[in-house]
Amino acid sequence: MNPLKTSTFCLVLFLFFSLALSSQRSPFQHSINETKKPWTDKPFFNDPSNFQFAIVSDRTGGHRNGVFGQALGKINQLHPEFVMSVGDLIEGYTKDTSLLNEHWKEFHGILDTLETKFFYVPGNHDYSNPTMATQWKERFGKDYYHFIYKKVLFLVANSNDGDGMLMSNDQIEYLKNVIRENSEVRWTMLFLHHPMWTYGKLNGFNEIEKVLQGRGYTVFAGHTHRYLHEVRNDQNHYVLGTTGGGSKLRGPRFGEFDHVSWVTMTETGPKLVNLELSGIVDHNVSNTKTTKDALALLQSVDFKPLTLSNGDERKVILPLKNTSNKIIRFKGKLFHHHQVTPNASTFDVQIPPNSSQQHEIITHPTKMGESTEWNPLELQWTMECISDTSKDSFNLSGTEMLELNPTTLSPYLSMTEQNIFIQDLSVTVDHPYSKKDIVVRYSLGKIAPTATHPVLSGYLELKNTNTLQVVLADNDGFLSRVLSKKYTKAMPHKPKKPRHPKRGLLYLYYEGNFTSVPNFGKLGNPLKTGEANQLNPDKIGNRLDHFAIQYKGYIKVPETSIYTFHLTSDDGSKFYIDDNLVVDNDGSHDITAKKGYAALKKGWHPIRIDYFEDFLGEHLQLEFSSPKMEKSPVEFWH
Repeated sequence: MNPLKTSTFCLVLFLFFSLALSSQRSPFQHSINETKKPWTDKPFFNDPSNFQFAIVSDRTGGHRNGVFGQALGKINQLHPEFVMSVGDLIEGYTKDTSLLNEHWKEFHGILDTLETKFFYVPGNHDYSNPTMATQWKERFGKDYYHFIYKKVLFLVANSNDGDGMLMSNDQIEYLKNVIRENSEVRWTMLFLHHPMWTYGKLNGFNEIEKVLQGRGYTVFAGHTHRYLHEVRNDQNHYVLGTTGGGSKLRGPRFGEFDHVSWVTMTETGPKLVNLELSGIVDHNVSNTKTTKDALALLQSVDFKPLTLSNGDERKVILPLKNTSNKIIRFKGKLFHHHQVTPNASTFDVQIPPNSSQQHEIITHPTKMGESTEWNPLELQWTMECISDTSKDSFNLSGTEMLELNPTTLSPYLSMTEQNIFIQDLSVTVDHPYSKKDIVVRYSLGKIAPTATHPVLSGYLELKNTNTLQVVLADNDGFLSRVLSKKYTKAMPHKPKKPRHPKRGLLYLYYEGNFTSVPNFGKLGNPLKTGEANQLNPDKIGNRLDHFAIQYKGYIKVPETSIYTFHLTSDDGSKFYIDDNLVVDNDGSHDITAKKGYAALKKGWHPIRIDYFEDFLGEHLQLEFSSPKMEKSPVEFWH
């Protein structure tokens, strides 16, 4: 062999083994030769196939300025390999292209501070109408996609591209095929906005779950603004809290906190902790077990105070309820009051599991004969769910203003809502207080009930128009304020058939900056008129916002009865039959439902719907029901 070639071969061989030895040499070096070492025997967590990434949750939907930017600043200090999202990045919910441009410009102005790669996931605030969908695809290309990182399959789904929150069939097939084609990955992670596994079997998610069977996977979602960990099919499912979205922020135990989720991919799957913007929160802090206790605690602090009076004395009743399997402890302190003295300034009450009881606070005036227009009594309280371990115990605290001179009866008392009838009407009165200790006393007519009036138990049969007055009373002669309601025996509206009935409604269209339903008779000539087969303001409006529509036509009812009409709108609306206002859903608001009642004879009846759109979203729907008919859409004629 040529000596030069031999020496070259030996040099290459030497370099190869040198590199191999150096690659096997541990990066950890020390000079301690003793058997005992001042460190543990555990290995370094430095598998090159493992990685760490962050997830941000809902930013919008009642978003609070500055929180998302603060979270990105903290992420930059942690140096994840990339950042995922679960949607609701912009306020959105508009078809105004210029406004959407402003929203995305604002978001990207904040996102530009992030120093690593960011993956977009569409939420309903980002992708909920064709205009927003077009903008999304123009900006980001795909609304659902996948990628593989270090042999982990990441699936990004769009839970807004079908009907409502349902995924389209094309998307479902795409996700199923990607899962089948990547059977050799070591883990699969699915990101989407809506927690679709909680919505039943008709949304397509169950099809994806079937294909995922037999592999390790984790699902991440948002939307509810309440954190929850759930194990489903032996796999972790996470509904993340908020990263600036609307929240009462009552704490991690209640799933209400701003956080960044920090995921470390290991050889046994992903491990998650939540970095609350002020600390670190365990991945299992709110789960399907603890959420029952959390909800029970939230219910127990819904005090529903009732104030009763007996001369100058006041009795405030707090109904306490415990729906959990643990003891709930209620501690309270009443602040000093210059006008009245309570029977006890502090108390400590234990509510046994799955039980309810009432706590009473009785006050006496400090000086008899003084004005009884007293200020509220301020209660500082703590409600604690007690467990065998301190880890599982948690509490809520706050203050409650207890009215000593309420202007009305407790808003938690309910009377039969239907206020008209044709033949007779069974009226009931209900309240959340102990039926053993608190009774309903009533009178008919103008005289208010007293402690000697009869007790209403069960129902009261009304056969004629009358005014029902009720009070809540205890066994000691304490009475609440009076609540009265008039129930009217009505003559059903006579039918009036159109000459040549056709399907649909006639409409008049106007434009203007309306904040309430206008007086259409004073608006002058409409910008356009026409026929509408359905209540869809979006198809009539020439622009996205600031317009009003008046619909006129007929409805046909199958029998003489009392009908309940359900009017849902965004923004305001009013519904009339024979020029009588039946449902008032006026005002600038989000989608809101109101209902009203009408006594109608069988046949045709003229109707009118007045509607206006202020901004961001337009919706109008009318449904009806009767004692013999379930709620259903109204069919229109003109």
